[in-house]
Amino acid sequence: MLSSLYENRHSVRRFKSEDVPENDLERIIMAAGTAPSGKNIQNWHFVAIKNRALIQSIGTVIRERSEAIAVGLDALDAKKANVFRKFVQGYTLFALEAPVLIVVYTTYYYPSGYHELKLINADAEVLEHLLLKRSPGMQNLGAALENFSLAAVELGYGSCWLTSANYAASEIEALLLSEIGFEKEGYFMGAMMALGVPDGVQKSPKKKSLEEIYTLIR
Repeated sequence: MLSSLYENRHSVRRFKSEDVPENDLERIIMAAGTAPSGKNIQNWHFVAIKNRALIQSIGTVIRERSEAIAVGLDALDAKKANVFRKFVQGYTLFALEAPVLIVVYTTYYYPSGYHELKLINADAEVLEHLLLKRSPGMQNLGAALENFSLAAVELGYGSCWLTSANYAASEIEALLLSEIGFEKEGYFMGAMMALGVPDGVQKSPKKKSLEEIYTLIR
């Protein structure tokens, strides 16, 4: 039987207006930082934002980028354009109402064999598959964000892990640089996390059965 900690982790999209004290936020980030990573690279950095004006500015950037995409779709398929607009409203912009919005930065992780293969002039497609398709750097980040999510549950909070706004990542990075002077050399935005006290009953969609996700070789 799984621990209730795992069972109680949901993607929370409605939050109460209660603040998240800085000591709780630090405990959650510290838990994220204990995650395993290839060669202990720890390729993550968390920018936690409580400033409402800055969060709304991030929302403006996302809306503008989203609408530019939707306008491009309008000429091809108006129905798909409107589905995209509704998706953005329901599954991205809700994060602007969270007490804390966390912009998560990451960087590439070059796994064992990558530089060696490059030295022996391996095919570019082989190198790309090793770095991008296997995406070991993102595997590292995923471990950290799962730790983040579980630590939030343990302290009575809820979170939602978002990559849906990544199409506006360059614009968000530029905004944070211009507004607060933040940049981290070699890093780029990989995800966002919404964090706060859940509002209402939380539930998750049905998960795959054990038979669908598990193969045992004896």
